[in-house]
Amino acid sequence: MVRLLALVSWMATAAPQLPGQQTSGLATRLDQATYAALRPILEAAGRDSIPLRPLEAKALEGTAKRRPAAQIVAAVQRLAQELQQARLLLRQAAPTAPDAEGDIVAAAEAMRRGVPAEEVAALRRRVPPATSLEIPLAVLGELVQRGVPAAEARAVIEHMVNSGVPQARMVEIPSHVDVALRVGAPPITALGSALQSLGIPVPPPGPGGLGPRRPPGDRG
Repeated sequence: MVRLLALVSWMATAAPQLPGQQTSGLATRLDQATYAALRPILEAAGRDSIPLRPLEAKALEGTAKRRPAAQIVAAVQRLAQELQQARLLLRQAAPTAPDAEGDIVAAAEAMRRGVPAEEVAALRRRVPPATSLEIPLAVLGELVQRGVPAAEARAVIEHMVNSGVPQARMVEIPSHVDVALRVGAPPITALGSALQSLGIPVPPPGPGGLGPRRPPGDRG
């Protein structure tokens, strides 16, 4: 839950920056050798429209923890690859949707937490293209990490988005799931209890239990 709130806070305060602004600021905060090794990665990311802010943050995190330059470069490269994968996934799922930095970051984080790529794509494909998925994807990752099956969690979040449930209320769901988990409820039951306690309409049951399940490739 702490990570979810941190992600929401970052998304609310982040302002777009040009690639040159990002890399020049980073150059003043890293040693020359580390920055020189990172620069090609950052420049390639800029050309590919990959968000630079998370890459900069990853580099500074490594510096703050006194990690060797090779570890910092490897971590930034790995994150750049994750963000590139997330961007391509979202674009293929909904070509007309905005190429939003927050959505890309949230998609990469969700997959890092165990959400299958096909469920991320299904969510993007089955909600209106203009809908921001920053919060829905962050909550999806939290639920999957708590043991809620990915398909059911995605279907429930899809239902909430399409039903107009405020995203500010979605943020509260993981902590309410935790309450039910602490008294021994199975994850899918805990999710149902959380939705009921928050007054969020529970979607009709599907074959997998809570919420309608659709094949990830179903575009209907």
